[in-house]
Amino acid sequence: MFGSPSDAWSCQHQGVHQIFPPPLAEVEADDVYRDERSPVGGRPWLMMNMVSTVDGITEIDGVSGPLGSPGDKDIFGTIRTLPDVIMVGSATAVSEQYNPTSTSVSTKARRLANGAWPVARIAVVSSQLTFDLTLPMFQRPSQRPLVITTVDADPAKINQVAEHADLIRCGSGSVDLPQAMRELSELGAQRVLSEGGPSLNGALLRDDLVDEVFLSVAPLMGGGSQRGIARGDTPNIHELELRHVLTEDHFLFLRYTRATATPATG
Repeated sequence: MFGSPSDAWSCQHQGVHQIFPPPLAEVEADDVYRDERSPVGGRPWLMMNMVSTVDGITEIDGVSGPLGSPGDKDIFGTIRTLPDVIMVGSATAVSEQYNPTSTSVSTKARRLANGAWPVARIAVVSSQLTFDLTLPMFQRPSQRPLVITTVDADPAKINQVAEHADLIRCGSGSVDLPQAMRELSELGAQRVLSEGGPSLNGALLRDDLVDEVFLSVAPLMGGGSQRGIARGDTPNIHELELRHVLTEDHFLFLRYTRATATPATG
């Protein structure tokens, strides 16, 4: 059984420290995460960001928020300054009540310093288009999200979604994620961040699309049967290289890149 998250994060804010690579030092997250991330094989560089307990739980009552801490939210905000497009499965977008991304002057400056678009676009992946169009992310006409769906999706639903979002249609029956990534590249995106959930992450791994993984490990355990930041029918194992380990308030913030596609250190 989980304890109260407020109890878990009641310790004094200690600042982020890098413990790998050495030496141990207090660091600024913006500096540590800034790096060269070039498109790969005609598609954007794809990153994955998730939070998990020590035993692999990624949500409580359908949302990831209770697993986080103030420091984790800071790292989450830093990672969100890296991509041009933030990709999310429709179930996660609904349960987490996704909002339009930040348009603040400070966020735009951080994003431009990382070579990203001034404002990130959200891309919702859904083959059935059963989500609620009254979600916050669909309510700002100046920040229309993308919806990635299939060529044979329900025409009536397509028309409804098109009133609130720009559509990318690829694949029959299920979304063709490699084609979707190429379509995002044609829009000018160079870096894409997947925020899950685990089913979307599993599909991206299945299609050999993941170049970089950010994992926040919360100092919590809880049991249960649903575990893992990526879930699918068939494992597709990739070798990774550990790039850095940060820590704050007993959290670990891990960053890995694929061993065969490692960007130069910034």
